[in-house]
Amino acid sequence: MTMTQLIRTRPCPNCFLCGATGELLYSNLSDRLSETPGVWQMKRCPQERCGLLWLDPMPEERDLPLIYESYYTHQDKPPAVRGLARRVAHWTYHALLRTTGLAGQREELFSLYLRGTQPGRLLDVGCGDGGRLARWQTMGWEVEGQEVDATAAERARARYGLRVHLGALSDIALPDSTFDVVTMSHVIEHVPDPLALLKECRRILKPGGRLIAVTPNVNSLGHHRFGACWRGLEPPRHLHLFSPTTLNDLGVRAGFHSVRTSTTAVNAQFLAEASLCIARTGRYRFGARMEPGLVVRSLLFQFRALAVHLARKDSGEECVFNAVK
Repeated sequence: MTMTQLIRTRPCPNCFLCGATGELLYSNLSDRLSETPGVWQMKRCPQERCGLLWLDPMPEERDLPLIYESYYTHQDKPPAVRGLARRVAHWTYHALLRTTGLAGQREELFSLYLRGTQPGRLLDVGCGDGGRLARWQTMGWEVEGQEVDATAAERARARYGLRVHLGALSDIALPDSTFDVVTMSHVIEHVPDPLALLKECRRILKPGGRLIAVTPNVNSLGHHRFGACWRGLEPPRHLHLFSPTTLNDLGVRAGFHSVRTSTTAVNAQFLAEASLCIARTGRYRFGARMEPGLVVRSLLFQFRALAVHLARKDSGEECVFNAVK
């Protein structure tokens, strides 16, 4: 099969968490970030406590690698900022982030709140090109990665000399009770069986070990504002999307005895920037140069999101899941 052919799909009419029949939320969705063919629709669980979102129909598991063939993670990093005016704007922007404290908050999220934690053994599930793993290694952690994307795994090995396991987490069969911390940043929404993934993470954690995960939040201000154009939907790669409540329930069902789920708005600007592009052009290209007006609008949305989050703690763009075995 080539990317010019449609991805094979399977019907998913019911919520995998509570079994309720889903209601149509969005139809005629396309891949706005890459070149995956097909038209997609998203269902929502009608149960008030649940509210899970998912694709129906959903790509068959055997075809999932095809939807990443031209994904932005295979692209080189954006070029450096050039030109005096752009460099001044770049410096001013970063000065603003430092002054407001937003830069530090983003760094905490990027490190998944592990700064100041006693280092131990850490596995990053879906480690990508290894940039985050390399950062943790400099903090004293003994790190390993897992990745299903062979291109990303090879980049992590070549660039940072990291140990990266290639294949699904369940297939690489890591030993029981191996890691002090398992991390997942924007991974759980990509997998066909999130419950099985959490159970496998729990198995390989030591007693008292922690699982920390970040994923888009369907209750976010951005989803409310941008609807079908919200960057967090990302069909067809985002198979399931969670609220803090559904993510918390999933952790309990996976067997974790201590589960805390919160949300954060510190990256609202980036989701707003992409969502505004999608609303305007139907597409978003990673690393593409944004016009000044769009950058200003997305930055204003960032500070609005922070203000709303002070009053409504479930409104952040991302859920932060923290569970103890």
